[in-house]
Amino acid sequence: MEQNKAIKAPKVSKLKYKHRKVLWGIVFLLPWFIGFVTLFLYPFVQSFYYSFFTLKPEFGAILKEFVGFDNYIFAFREHVYGNTSFKLELYETVQDSLINLLVLLIFSLFIAVLLNHEFRGRAIVRAIFFIPVILNSAAVTIALGSGGVITDLLLEESAIQLFALDQYLLNMGIGTDLVLLVVGLIDRIYNILTLAGVPILLFLAAIQSVPKHLYEAATIEGATGYEMFWLITLPNVSVHIVTVTIYAIVDSFLTSSISNIISSEFSKQKWGLSSAMAWIYVGTILTLLLVLFLLAKVFKIGESHYEKD
Repeated sequence: MEQNKAIKAPKVSKLKYKHRKVLWGIVFLLPWFIGFVTLFLYPFVQSFYYSFFTLKPEFGAILKEFVGFDNYIFAFREHVYGNTSFKLELYETVQDSLINLLVLLIFSLFIAVLLNHEFRGRAIVRAIFFIPVILNSAAVTIALGSGGVITDLLLEESAIQLFALDQYLLNMGIGTDLVLLVVGLIDRIYNILTLAGVPILLFLAAIQSVPKHLYEAATIEGATGYEMFWLITLPNVSVHIVTVTIYAIVDSFLTSSISNIISSEFSKQKWGLSSAMAWIYVGTILTLLLVLFLLAKVFKIGESHYEKD
């Protein structure tokens, strides 16, 4: 009788692979969500509320005077911090972020492709590109920035002659606009290297996740390395371009001098004005991310080319 009994089939999860990915995504996001609600949401909303008031501290209380959008208007029209204005710094930050983003995407993808190849000392080279992320502290930034030790060394006459690239290019007959572009990109090398560590790792992980049989089939068909990059690597890696873009934009704004302006107004007990400036800052970031998101949707950037289910 036991032999005639039907063999029970092993239990199979009823959740589809797509649904399991969503479920695990929620599980990993849950700690962040709990921390956001319990520690961040209330002061986040409160700062938006305070941005419409002039706040004056008194003993045991804070006097509030509703001023509407006056704090926002003042931040844009009349605010001056030292020799710069909040509006000017915000414009320059957006401009620098967009330029850095374009250079960062190209540079990070290029380095990730190189690091994906087998060569002696590859692990050391990978660590070298990630070192700026570890050492991205205030002390290192000051040392490598204006007024630092390296800057003082470059002010020597011999060093200036070595780095007079703009004059050298102009003497070659290259146009002024192109020279300014090249010199400007070179001046951003430190910022790009500082931001590139995490994007390189993201792109490297994306390249290594591309199915190997695609490259094997392309090799059998006689495709060149150039063709395999444009037809296999880049379409599959483009899934992570949106992630790298968000990281680069947010990180660029976090290191902007606007944070110092907002902190300065906050230290002067101008809490309403500093809150308004902070929300202009946040709104600019969200607007920029929204525009980039819409562009990604229009050009279908970020869609998987080999994983449909």
